[in-house]
Amino acid sequence: MLRHLGGIGVFILAALDSSVLPTLGAVDALTIVLAARHPELWPYYAMCSTAGSVCGASVAYRMSRLGILHRRIKGAVFDRVATFLHRFGSLSLSLAALLPPPFPTSAFVIGAGVTRYPFIAFVLSFGMGRVCRFALLAYLASVFGRRLVTSMWSAHLLVLVAAVGAVLVCVGLLAWLVFRKSEPRTPCGL
Repeated sequence: MLRHLGGIGVFILAALDSSVLPTLGAVDALTIVLAARHPELWPYYAMCSTAGSVCGASVAYRMSRLGILHRRIKGAVFDRVATFLHRFGSLSLSLAALLPPPFPTSAFVIGAGVTRYPFIAFVLSFGMGRVCRFALLAYLASVFGRRLVTSMWSAHLLVLVAAVGAVLVCVGLLAWLVFRKSEPRTPCGL
């Protein structure tokens, strides 16, 4: 019974995190802790995190589409996000949902609502990124979680963490470079 309460807790936290109250990685941490404590339930915890995150992002999308949250994004940032969404569409939403904090995922969620990106495409793209993110976190925690507690940072685990971190940094850097390249250029004299 307590195992399933953890799923409800991570669902609620993920919904809050993706809507209007950023939790700065608490959803990731809770998903990892729960999957490490109950490795046989890692798919359940990944599903709860994903479902909560998609529900919260859908609320933020709807609120921004109504014009309620659009002020949370500054003008220049909004222009870059809108350009990125128009240029790359679903890929940009999936990538934003996949990358960990401090990547500005909420800017993409709000931007999708303000630019009236199709809701079904938004949910599918955002959901795909979140599924990949939380399934990977929960699976790795279920496999290496207990070992982590017993071996406390063995050399193999450090190499694995460094490799996963390097991949995430490379993906984040690539996304940042593409995002920066899509900025509208203004002439120097204006």
